[in-house]
Amino acid sequence: MQKSFDNVKLHSISKEAQTKMQDKLDNLSKPIKGLGQLEYLADKLAGIEGTTDLKIAKRTCLVYVADHGIVTEAVSATSEPISNVLSENVAEGHACVNALAMRNNCDVKVIDVGLAGDYKTTKMANEKIQRGTKNMLTSDAMTREDAVKSIQIGYDTAKQAIADGNEMLLLGEVGLGNTSASSAIVATMLSLTVDEVVDKGSDISVKQFEHKKQVIKDILAARKPDQSDALGVLSKVGGFEIGATIGTMIAGAETGVPVVMDGFISDAAAVLAKAIYPEIADHLIASHLSGEKGAQRVLDYLGLKPLLQLGMAVGEGSGAVVALALIDDIQSVLVNMNTLQDLNFEYEN
Repeated sequence: MQKSFDNVKLHSISKEAQTKMQDKLDNLSKPIKGLGQLEYLADKLAGIEGTTDLKIAKRTCLVYVADHGIVTEAVSATSEPISNVLSENVAEGHACVNALAMRNNCDVKVIDVGLAGDYKTTKMANEKIQRGTKNMLTSDAMTREDAVKSIQIGYDTAKQAIADGNEMLLLGEVGLGNTSASSAIVATMLSLTVDEVVDKGSDISVKQFEHKKQVIKDILAARKPDQSDALGVLSKVGGFEIGATIGTMIAGAETGVPVVMDGFISDAAAVLAKAIYPEIADHLIASHLSGEKGAQRVLDYLGLKPLLQLGMAVGEGSGAVVALALIDDIQSVLVNMNTLQDLNFEYEN
């Protein structure tokens, strides 16, 4: 019988491995804590994996793609159904995330969980739940059953990726309108106003931006999502790719495999995942601080430090893949640097 995402035991974070990792770093031929946040990264990875011998060589970016009915309310730069075109571009290996993944030795897998449009590529996994969510201004985005299904798909996809030997999972997405859904989720779960959370997302005009904020306010007033019911929030104002992202986080946390978040869509998913499994943020790596207004509030809530702040807003998993360079950097330091003993030197207490 297939294991359900809502009945798992999260892998324990090893405090012992974290302590040993910091001791190992302090014993390298460099100033104590001289690598700053890279040392925080090493400690976190050690805690997740339970060892100072980090295993990060084989990794894949799971890009979940879906459409959102809310785009008919003109909250995005275009209301044209282009998510299928963008997703196909990723699947065929020609998008931003693919170019970055080539540079950072990372595989990319695209999973259709709810595209509205058709596509020709055979390189996209078809796990379609529906042809996009409903317009959440007029009805719930999806049924509760479909919300559960979306999380389960992400969980199963991640478990298969781990079974295939992947030692690290990265998160990506494509979905026109998903910053609106993510903003509604974050505002609900963190008890924030729409103005505290919502940003432009895509490149829209000031007039469109004000309209977008009002639409999200109207959505929250109409749907009345309850922050004590994470599945209810996902079904009322979420997206299929957001649910799948939650499932991947859970699978990684269950198996002790680090999960690298991307931007604001990952942020929203993590907030819901935390409501299901309160300790899940201990298993997540925040790749970068999204340019979205509510992003810092989310990371503070999760207790995560972003590795980068580049103003990125591409999606697809691009920010997560860029952060791999830093992860590889700290691995190289651990493997290739001399220790203080090698130099016959020690710092005075």
